[in-house]
Amino acid sequence: MDKKNKKGNKKLIPDAAQDISVALSTNFLVDVGARANDEFIKGYTGVDSNTGQIFNRSLKKISQGKLNSDYAAQNIKQQAGFSAEVLATSRDNAKAIRDGSNIRVSRSEDVAQYGKNHNVVDRVKLQNGKIIAGTETQMKFVGNPNELLDKIISGKGKNDLSRYQDVILELPTEQVEAAKMHCAERSRELNKQAKAIEANGDKQLAKEFRENANKYDKLAKKCKDSGVSTEDSIFARIHPKITVAKEMIKSSHLVSIDAAKGGAIIGGSISLFSNTFSVLQGKKEIKDAVKDTVVGTVKSGVSAYGSTLSGSLLKAGMQRSTNKIISTASKTSLPTLAVAICLSAGTSIKRYVTGDIEADDLAEELGEQAVGMLSSSMMAALGQIAIPIPFVGAAIGGMVGYTISTIFYQAALDASRQVGISRANYQRVQALCEAAHIEVLKEQQKLNKFMATEFAEFEIETKQLFKIIDNHDSDPNTFASAINHYAQLLGAQLEFKSMAEFESFMLTDKPLIL
Repeated sequence: MDKKNKKGNKKLIPDAAQDISVALSTNFLVDVGARANDEFIKGYTGVDSNTGQIFNRSLKKISQGKLNSDYAAQNIKQQAGFSAEVLATSRDNAKAIRDGSNIRVSRSEDVAQYGKNHNVVDRVKLQNGKIIAGTETQMKFVGNPNELLDKIISGKGKNDLSRYQDVILELPTEQVEAAKMHCAERSRELNKQAKAIEANGDKQLAKEFRENANKYDKLAKKCKDSGVSTEDSIFARIHPKITVAKEMIKSSHLVSIDAAKGGAIIGGSISLFSNTFSVLQGKKEIKDAVKDTVVGTVKSGVSAYGSTLSGSLLKAGMQRSTNKIISTASKTSLPTLAVAICLSAGTSIKRYVTGDIEADDLAEELGEQAVGMLSSSMMAALGQIAIPIPFVGAAIGGMVGYTISTIFYQAALDASRQVGISRANYQRVQALCEAAHIEVLKEQQKLNKFMATEFAEFEIETKQLFKIIDNHDSDPNTFASAINHYAQLLGAQLEFKSMAEFESFMLTDKPLIL
């Protein structure tokens, strides 16, 4: 939908409302993606920024391991085993976050009761900080897994590995199936030999052979895919930063696919309603409406994918910032909103560059989007609290906030244009503003009802906020103070607390850091 072209043909408001609503609806998944991405950053730095825990090993620390010039390749393979443990742990925890599970994986060296260099357990699963029985694993990255398996069963030799029989054995991805086949083959051979030995009258020896065969059967079941290949582990040892970047993008991609599905549903619904309304008004042919609905649905899916991918990466980085303002802002919908602003503003700028709109139209659209986003960001947060379902709550809140503010903005612009030109048009704009105000009151009543039943502690503050907003005599500082106070109740900290602070900041050369 275009606002108007260079010829001045009046059309509907741009798709910004739909774009912003779809983008803000992904905020829940942006948060999920960011927390999943933080697992990879944690694996690289070896520090949990939330708890302050310092891990025994990290990809960065492992990559700095000493190499003997005569055995560099061998040293790298040995150290790559530790990289595999860290990378597998990051992948497992990122997946758990994406799946909504509260189970986490930890290296045994980072769990107090195992101590350092435990001779059996490398990794273990925990739930709510408690070890889950039967989840202890030993990770082995060796060139010849068959030799390793035989040593585990025999328990012979200088390095007795029989202690690994009671834990899960995690192997490189490409070795798992071959390892299971080896166990199955050895079990068949031992049972065959046991049968022949028993036929010769040595039942005791035959029993020992069958016991070893059973051990191979059990070991086959304990051979699991570590989720990391030998190639991945070596690459992580040599290129830890590139590894983390690739893993974060992959993880964000998986979350963004879900966002694209939800975005397509929301955007498609908005597009369907809008185009159906246009057909009923006689402004569109059915075939054009169907085409626009399909295009709008696809566009919304792509927009949701892009905003989630970018937002989750941006938010993960902001969470790790040493700047208090940036790290605090990462806990709000600001990362999602920042991406949404870029997407929406980019559309308007493209329309200007291609000649679809004039400079005045560009300024008007950007102004409209700015006002809309400020309102929708707050409404999206409230909507997600009211309806804590991915997409739904944030989408409804964002749509309501953006739509209402856009109506007011457009009404103000139109009123300023029509004064002195058409008394009838001016009265129509006034009626439109009054109707929009009635809708605001309805939404206010809904929010008040929700707060009274579900969040009683916010009821007084919410009423006070609306009272200040409705008071046209309120000065900017009073309004700013009220908004800041309410933002704090919602867990956010705004940068400016008064007009004086903002004006003072604008007089400096300091950059505005989001």
